[in-house]
Amino acid sequence: MSTRSHRGRAVAKKQSSTLRTMYIVIGAVAVLALAAFGIFALQNREVADAPPGVMSTLPATNAPTGQTPEGFFFKGQENAPVTVTEYADFQCPGCGYYATAVSAAFAREYIESGRVKFVYHEYPLNGHSNAVPAAEAARCAGDQGAFWKMHDMLFVNQRQWSPLPDPKAQFVTYAGQLGLDRAAFQQCMDAGTHRDTVLASQKAADALQLSGTPTFAVNGQVVSNAGAQSVEEIVTRMRQAVEQALAQ
Repeated sequence: MSTRSHRGRAVAKKQSSTLRTMYIVIGAVAVLALAAFGIFALQNREVADAPPGVMSTLPATNAPTGQTPEGFFFKGQENAPVTVTEYADFQCPGCGYYATAVSAAFAREYIESGRVKFVYHEYPLNGHSNAVPAAEAARCAGDQGAFWKMHDMLFVNQRQWSPLPDPKAQFVTYAGQLGLDRAAFQQCMDAGTHRDTVLASQKAADALQLSGTPTFAVNGQVVSNAGAQSVEEIVTRMRQAVEQALAQ
């Protein structure tokens, strides 16, 4: 009897130990699940809580839009006699100034008249840590037919997102403000869908040994920025090259 009683105590102790272990494991799993949920919720809150940007009031160019065979976004008549390519960096202040203060007049005079097809060629500079993500954001918006809307949104709000350690949440907020599918946009950004394309664009521009951004090419010929003291001077040279090309 004593042996049987001893075994009973041993079995009871073993069962109690097993239950404690099971409860500890279940508790640990629950804690991990709650932690994971907390992180997920925090990430979602960060995306949702990103401050809104200033909605662009830049006039929309009254011209067709599309993509070149190489995949670059353009506006203007596809068969226009002159093609102007802008090599630009979304984080570049000079590019921001051109986009927000100068481009509208050029668009009215040359693009909307059907004389120029204007192509945007991404050239993220190495010194700008958010230039590549911004170019990706524009292309992710382009997947939803809103490349130029995001282009304008990024330049208008350049000072807001430019200094951020990670601007993705801010870009998702912009996508929502523009009426895009936020989930699809965020998935595009998370997956790095267009990163290779942006980096290839950067490499192609590097091969041209451009002096900086913005730089323009007219019918494939780069317009020199050498000695230019302002964006206005760069644009004046580009306009002269356009007029010369139209006169031929």
